[in-house]
Amino acid sequence: MFSLLTQYILFPSSKPAAPAPEKGSVAQGLMESADAQAGRDPRHAAELRYAALAALRTTR
Repeated sequence: MFSLLTQYILFPSSKPAAPAPEKGSVAQGLMESADAQAGRDPRHAAELRYAALAALRTTR
């Protein structure tokens, strides 16, 4: 019982191992952020998509 209680108390303070960062483009990161924001703030998501498209235009 004590072990279970200890795990319950310590669980929020433990952090999972961070995944290795993947090399991605700026546009890809902006699009992923836009997808994450789409449900909460559609205007901000549209701004992020516009910025991603602008980044793609400048790299070509």
